[in-house]
Amino acid sequence: MCFVMTSSIKKNSLNLSGYKEIRIKISYLNLAAKCWGNPEGMPLLGFHGWLDNAATFDHLAPLLEEFLLVSLDLPGHGFSDHRPPGSSYHFIDMIVDALEVLNCLDWDRFSLIGHSMGAGIASYLAGTVPDKIDSVILIDGLGSITQKAETSPETLFEASREWMKLSDKKLPVYPDFETAVKVRHSVGSISESSVKTLVARGIKPVVGGFSWNSDPRLKSKSRYYFTEEQSLAFLQRIKAPVLLIDAESRKKDFWKESYRKRIPYIKNFHHSIINGDHHLHLDNPETVAAVIREFVNKYIKNEF
Repeated sequence: MCFVMTSSIKKNSLNLSGYKEIRIKISYLNLAAKCWGNPEGMPLLGFHGWLDNAATFDHLAPLLEEFLLVSLDLPGHGFSDHRPPGSSYHFIDMIVDALEVLNCLDWDRFSLIGHSMGAGIASYLAGTVPDKIDSVILIDGLGSITQKAETSPETLFEASREWMKLSDKKLPVYPDFETAVKVRHSVGSISESSVKTLVARGIKPVVGGFSWNSDPRLKSKSRYYFTEEQSLAFLQRIKAPVLLIDAESRKKDFWKESYRKRIPYIKNFHHSIINGDHHLHLDNPETVAAVIREFVNKYIKNEF
């Protein structure tokens, strides 16, 4: 059982077009999302990065008006529900969440866009239901962090120790919005305007000021990781054209070096490296939009 509820159109931060707030009820969670674009456009489901939220596409979406872009707040992020008490956050569970969302949206065919962790979700979703995907757009990410099988016992032990200490942790409280922005801005290379976009959807009023919406359990160490062989099994099943947009400034990053080794396993792969850092789609949306539009016009044949 699922349903989709929409609210009135609002103006986004660029004042180029409006968006709708959406609530999507899946089997055990209410998920929030933002929706932009042409109702008759190409369906595009969006996934944000770890501890970000649906506003990750606020600067990019108004520049892609040929799409109907639905950007999710993944479970435990933004305005979406947290997982039930006693539950933990497994990366692969978000693939199932996404499939439930797509069932609610009643999209027969669609494209995917994801940033960072969201790029991993899009990668594996495209390998899970390859016959339904028209295109895959990945921003600074491909697949997920993997580990060797023999490290699994140690990973589980460390994750369990963190889990048992979780109740001792307290969320930080900031006296005002500006302080929260300053704290977030100090972590990673991202423009202040982009930080404000994410923080506006990522905090809530509490006694004494503001704190994060995100579930503290998201910061717990994962109990399980795919092996590299498992990751490649998903990537090899992708049939749709795949566009990876990389940030130039991070070309020597260890994580990027590891995921670039996966590129040969994707059949219909296209690569673009542009100026920017990890949140290049927020900091440099015009260039990212131009690259996406060129890719779509050249490789996507479906008519809408």
